[in-house]
Amino acid sequence: MSVRMLHRWSGIVCVTVTLARGLYAQEQKVIILDNADSLIGKVIDGNAARELIGNVRFRQENVRVSCDRALQYIESGEVVLSGNVTVVEDSLTMRSMRGMYHRDERRAEAFDGVSLDDGNVRLTASYGEYKVDPRQAFFRTHVVVRDTASTIFADSLLYYRTDKRSIAMGNVVVQNQTDNVIITGHRLEHVATTRFSRMTESPVLVKFERIGSGRVDTLVVRSLVMEAYRDTVERLVAIDSVEFVRADLAGKAGLAVFYTQNDSILLRLNPVLWYRMTQVSGDSMNVYLTERRLKLISVLGNALAISQSDSLFPGRFDQLTGEQLHMYFADQVLAKIDVQIRAMSVYYVYEDSLANGLNKSSGDRVLITFTKGRVKSILVVGGVEGEYVPENLVRNRYDEYALPGFRWLPARPSIMPSDILDQHLLRIGYD
Repeated sequence: MSVRMLHRWSGIVCVTVTLARGLYAQEQKVIILDNADSLIGKVIDGNAARELIGNVRFRQENVRVSCDRALQYIESGEVVLSGNVTVVEDSLTMRSMRGMYHRDERRAEAFDGVSLDDGNVRLTASYGEYKVDPRQAFFRTHVVVRDTASTIFADSLLYYRTDKRSIAMGNVVVQNQTDNVIITGHRLEHVATTRFSRMTESPVLVKFERIGSGRVDTLVVRSLVMEAYRDTVERLVAIDSVEFVRADLAGKAGLAVFYTQNDSILLRLNPVLWYRMTQVSGDSMNVYLTERRLKLISVLGNALAISQSDSLFPGRFDQLTGEQLHMYFADQVLAKIDVQIRAMSVYYVYEDSLANGLNKSSGDRVLITFTKGRVKSILVVGGVEGEYVPENLVRNRYDEYALPGFRWLPARPSIMPSDILDQHLLRIGYD
């Protein structure tokens, strides 16, 4: 054996023995050095150390570490790592250009261009930390997490490997590539095993939909909490203070469920919906779309539809009420309204643009048809009662003709300001 080889092997044996010295007495685990091209003994601030250079590889139980250079502090067991740092524990691999390994804590830190891959999560960040025993990772600054369906951006992230659970915090942006959805907020919890996500702290959803002829429709949803379920039925549940805007449609509710594949929206807890200039309210609402086109709005319980009768007469509102109200659409335009069970209507009358009183009617059912968005006919069926009120009895007495439950809300939700939307898209590089 050559002198050089003898020196190398004796050095490795020396380092292994030295690293282990005193560990058993302190009930600490041993670090075993598998390779180093060369080593240099040092004393730094009174602490014994070994500098390992070239193809450095060491292990501690099931953790394997490799790098270009390492500085091992003998007593503390801390190892400063540099150059092509790799930490491996079973299926997890963490890489960086610089790092530290803490022997007693079985903890690895990574700096400068950190990446982690454990077969379930692929992640990059400026800083990363992995604790072996609790199988827990922490990352901060420019955190990006990718899987087959989505990409998450955040200021920091906690990852629990055993539970396959992630908590992203600070300026969180989730981009779902499969359905063109972006969700922003400040705290996201995701459980991979159940495919469940929960966004809190000012969550906003933006969904881009192509509706033909190259046009793009945008759905914007705000609420206090958003929950995404991607199990057998994919859906987004918006909870508390829900507001949403989509083309001519806008709404408010205490709870909203958006079904991704079934093209439907369920609104509960005091829902209010606006279609163009018509406001609809009731106990519950279901909105149905076909190929992203509005087809039907169904309102159940205390249904009420209100629309401003004429812009020249701001105090006059056409009204419909009943236990059930169904609005049918053709080519995105209102075609028919069908009100059933204790149906009542109030419609203001005009002649040559001059106000001419109102018609008030009731029955088991009121059916209104439209042509190009304008009323074509009104049909009242079953137990019909009707009344015409002349203009002199209507003028300035509009409140007297309001139907039960009348409540006009001029504060219709508006779409997210374009500068905020652009900022979110710029953050994730959405094109």
